Amino acid sequence: MVVEISEPEKTADQLVGRLFESTLGMMDVLAVYVGDRLGLYRALRDSGPATAPELASRAGIDERYAREWLEQQAATGILDVDDVTAAADVRRYALPDAYAAPLLDPDSPWSIAPLGRSIVACAKVMPQLLDAFRTGGGVDWTTYGLDMIEAQGDFNRPWLRGSFGGEILPQIPAIHRRLVADPPARVADVACGVGWAAIAIAAAYPTVHVDGFDLDPSSIELARSNAASAGVADRVTFAVRDAADPAAAGRYDLVTVIEAIHDVSRPVEVLAAIRGMLAPGGVALIADEKTEDRFTAPAGESERMYYGYSVLVCLPAAMTERPTAATGTVIRADTMRAYAEAAGFASVERLDEPALDMLRFYLLTP
Repeated sequence: MVVEISEPEKTADQLVGRLFESTLGMMDVLAVYVGDRLGLYRALRDSGPATAPELASRAGIDERYAREWLEQQAATGILDVDDVTAAADVRRYALPDAYAAPLLDPDSPWSIAPLGRSIVACAKVMPQLLDAFRTGGGVDWTTYGLDMIEAQGDFNRPWLRGSFGGEILPQIPAIHRRLVADPPARVADVACGVGWAAIAIAAAYPTVHVDGFDLDPSSIELARSNAASAGVADRVTFAVRDAADPAAAGRYDLVTVIEAIHDVSRPVEVLAAIRGMLAPGGVALIADEKTEDRFTAPAGESERMYYGYSVLVCLPAAMTERPTAATGTVIRADTMRAYAEAAGFASVERLDEPALDMLRFYLLTP
């Protein structure tokens, strides 16, 4: 279904107002990033309201910077302040209870801090991105740094840990039946990132073994740490491996790919390798962006976000190799179907249920 958006009158005032508001929003995002990365929100939450000198002492930062950050956060309405008329060094600032989960709980469905990290990561590569636009080259995923790697994993973490294994997979009978059957199923999570999908499957199905594949060593290191913390390291392994590794052929009852097909340069080849990984009777479950079925403009907020990330991250990452499908973030359902069929899958089922706000599932059968 296409969401029709009424377009406001295009005037200079309208554009200036829009971009001014966006600039204020960007400043908020960057200031939240400071509070996130320096542990300032955590210090306010764990030890209670603080003056600027107290926050500086708790977080190990400079007092003058602490004061300016606190004042900015109060001025923009994120932090509460007890007395605006008090002297600068005795005003006491607090994190509202309602804001604690969005800023501090990575498992909360309201978690928003990872989004800010990803935007900062995009800003860091602007010189390389401009060069890519001029030359037709790309910006390698690793250039975006740890902020982007963590953000990608943490953005999906709430739904993966909260509902993937316990609610979503049980709604897909072909998968659920195999995961609860004997002999124990073997699962591969391709482009596993920091490992939350693999961890969620192992936690929900206590007999299965899950292997995570990713080409980024730093992601694999984080994934191993996450599995150990989740208590599933005995049944979840992570390795820097390609899906086309001959040792993986015909070994898996289920292969999952979470929000990654649109990123790869050669999606048909990747999907063909995934098909080769499947044991007889095995299936693949792909989750990718829940885009509109066709281009529309102006578009809704989700589509605008997809295009933003496509321009800034996903298309440049896919352009680092040749040949490339140059898919971009806005992967439509018919594009996914075409890729899967070209890879040799006999059945490509678009699953509109179970539903997520931002992602759509596809069940692929050889």
